[in-house]
Amino acid sequence: MDSTQNAFEDEPSVKITSKAEFFRLWEAGVLGNRTNLWRDAKDAYASMAPEIGFRQIGKAGGGAWEKVPREDVFKTAERWTELGRTFIMDDGCPDWCRRLQGEICRTYRGLEGFLDTVNRLPMRPAIAAGHMKSVSGSTILFLLDRFMDPSSRDDLDSILELYPDATVEFSCFGVDVGVFPGRNTIFWEVRNY
Repeated sequence: MDSTQNAFEDEPSVKITSKAEFFRLWEAGVLGNRTNLWRDAKDAYASMAPEIGFRQIGKAGGGAWEKVPREDVFKTAERWTELGRTFIMDDGCPDWCRRLQGEICRTYRGLEGFLDTVNRLPMRPAIAAGHMKSVSGSTILFLLDRFMDPSSRDDLDSILELYPDATVEFSCFGVDVGVFPGRNTIFWEVRNY
């Protein structure tokens, strides 16, 4: 190895070291496509989304998550506030159209992760039910090429370039989703924590 390679390898990589930092960047729209987000229950209700997802902010390791019908937004927000949870709301995604979900990261062996192409359960229940399968290398590349549209794939590559040591959690759908037009993928989390 020459000195240029050593200097490059010693460069610190950009990291997202907390759930609060992730939410700040996610809400700002710098981590790829995402759902519509609201901090106020009135805004979530006014969106006319049929279901509203509640996500606990600032708690790593699987903070509370719940999806409720639009008409339950106010009572759910009140309950979560009484429980002392800091949260953000979103318009969710068409779960019935989910084609691929999981999380991937770069390792010394290339891309590795856990993916699910069959089940229509959200990520946490799919993990708990044992539906997520360990995949790596060319299998990941094949699945990404098959299920992720080119613009979303560019977004993923950009995320992995900016955060080379991060785990990226995502879902691909059979329809366009999220706040960026022409994309079928939502990036749910980018983390180094």
